[in-house]
Amino acid sequence: MTRRENLSMGRKAESIYTAMKKNRANCEKKKAIFAARHTVSSFEEHIRRNADVKACYVYINGVSMPVLSA
Repeated sequence: MTRRENLSMGRKAESIYTAMKKNRANCEKKKAIFAARHTVSSFEEHIRRNADVKACYVYINGVSMPVLSA
């Protein structure tokens, strides 16, 4: 037997239903993380493309805010 074939006898075997629930939960977490990253990067890209010449963008508590110069 190789290391991969060794079975740990300390755990109860997972049923298909339990494995599906666990995989679905992991998938939902990954989707949420991806959506948050995509939203932030899309917002930053929008700011770069549509930057006003007289505006200066500053980060305040992690939020980019435009400050217009006179």
